[in-house]
Amino acid sequence: MSIAPIPDRARFVARPRPVALPTAVPSSPRTGFLVRLLCIIFIIFDFPGFTMQLALDATGRWVGSPILQVITISSELFVISVILGSAEVRAVVTRCWPIWLLVGLTFLSAIWSRNPGATVHGANTYMTVALFGVALAGLFPGFECVKLTVRTMALGCLLSIIWVILFPEVAIHQLTDPYQTIHAGLWRGIFSHKQGLGLFAGLTAGLLIFYRTAIYPMIGFLFFLGCAVACVFGTASATGLIAMLITPVLFSVARFIARLSIPLRMPTFVKFAVVALLLGVGFKAGTFDYVIVQILGKSTDMTGRADIWPIVLQNFANSGYAFLGGGFAADIASDLSEWSVDNGFIDTYLAFGMLFSPVVYFVFAATLWWGVKLIATTPNRDTRADVFPFAMWSIILIANISESNFMSKNLCTLLTSVALGLLFSSDSKTQPDRYGAPVRSR
Repeated sequence: MSIAPIPDRARFVARPRPVALPTAVPSSPRTGFLVRLLCIIFIIFDFPGFTMQLALDATGRWVGSPILQVITISSELFVISVILGSAEVRAVVTRCWPIWLLVGLTFLSAIWSRNPGATVHGANTYMTVALFGVALAGLFPGFECVKLTVRTMALGCLLSIIWVILFPEVAIHQLTDPYQTIHAGLWRGIFSHKQGLGLFAGLTAGLLIFYRTAIYPMIGFLFFLGCAVACVFGTASATGLIAMLITPVLFSVARFIARLSIPLRMPTFVKFAVVALLLGVGFKAGTFDYVIVQILGKSTDMTGRADIWPIVLQNFANSGYAFLGGGFAADIASDLSEWSVDNGFIDTYLAFGMLFSPVVYFVFAATLWWGVKLIATTPNRDTRADVFPFAMWSIILIANISESNFMSKNLCTLLTSVALGLLFSSDSKTQPDRYGAPVRSR
């Protein structure tokens, strides 16, 4: 009697397994129409949208806005009420210790800040946006949270186009602007600057390309993708264009790895990490200078940013603030250079100094690692949500090389907080390990 040969184990394990996507999570009373509508409104103003349109005068001077004040206070009350009124949200927010650590550091820095009032105000704003992002993951389980966020981002692109058409004197940079008239003719939509709309639209387009009809039916997908792409090119933002290109790539890489069998996932992550490192080395060595100059139409020094950074760091080292930093949201960079730093990592260092900036960097790195572990070690559940924390944090970290979007009132803070909320979500049945890191139950 012949015995059938045993299949080669390595070949068997290597075969990707199909992912069974769960059915949509039904709405509950805590995610009813009113709650959903309020979330959409607060997300739009956390982009931040309509700040310039409501709070600046014709000379570009900040004069404040009662409407913005009401919305800000309402968002704070909303976050508090949601946390107190929902056991699920409260569990997520309570367990998400990285957010509390960052919030605590921002308030703590007011003790030595060069501008304590601005630090306390900025810390309170950051706390509201960050807790709101985490609370969204508790209110809308798993992919429902991602879906709501991306849909609202798409709405932001549509509103920007409407503003460009109806109110071009506000939604488009003008030669009469009080500053940076070099951007005249470029779109800023519902934002205050073309760079804000550029990165925002690039991320929106990239997320729509990756998720496609999981966000909207085909007609809606094509319409809103067209809106996002139009905003990217209307701003002529290289950062936005790069974000639009790398977002679906990084998300697709994460999904590809998540669909492999568990023993193969971490080795594959290592291979992609090596490729990313080589790309970074190539960029630093000037390998891609031709592409940057000829295709993107940008200088290889990131429009002069790379020349400014050493000057700022040297001035900071001699400022007397190097050990503790100038304080969160205290804008010490304005004392160190007449130019904007436009680098999130350097701005974080300027705010928290040599003592506490490593703590912030540790939280960033740990969150990225937890996103890797979520994909590499968790049995397939909902790949669409599981890939979000790693891929989104990767993109935000890359974007902050040429922009400064850490821990302030903007889309990046909201998205990274949503990512942390998904990692610590009670819906995903995470339990902290002995180091406090979220671990999925098997």
